[in-house]
Amino acid sequence: MLTKNISRTVLGASLLAPLFTYAGELTIEVKGLGSDKGSVLVAIYDKADMWMKTPVGTAQMPAKKDGVMVTIKDLADGEYATSLFHDENGNGKLDSNAIGMPIEPFGFSNDASGKFGPPPFAKAKFKLDANNKNIVVNLK
Repeated sequence: MLTKNISRTVLGASLLAPLFTYAGELTIEVKGLGSDKGSVLVAIYDKADMWMKTPVGTAQMPAKKDGVMVTIKDLADGEYATSLFHDENGNGKLDSNAIGMPIEPFGFSNDASGKFGPPPFAKAKFKLDANNKNIVVNLK
């Protein structure tokens, strides 16, 4: 009887395992910081309709002129896109000029760029899984 219960438990767990596959964490290497001032703020998104609206994860790291490594934990395998910027003055927002152009360095996964605004999710998305857990973003 005990063996039968253990077998059912193992079978049940093996059937559910694909539903709960976690890459664990994403490491983002951020390059192109102009100074050691402020912080790097990162947002990660998992759906096109939530892109640049509601992130599934965020992180903040003190800036270092030679670059920083930012880690976001507890992410499931899947497709994601990131946006980030160097908050040089520490006010928690991406500052812009009078016509709305950013005046602080910013970037997106895949070093994607958009026309007159952020790139679409499709250009910035990448696959996160056990074999692909690191990306590089170059600030502009």
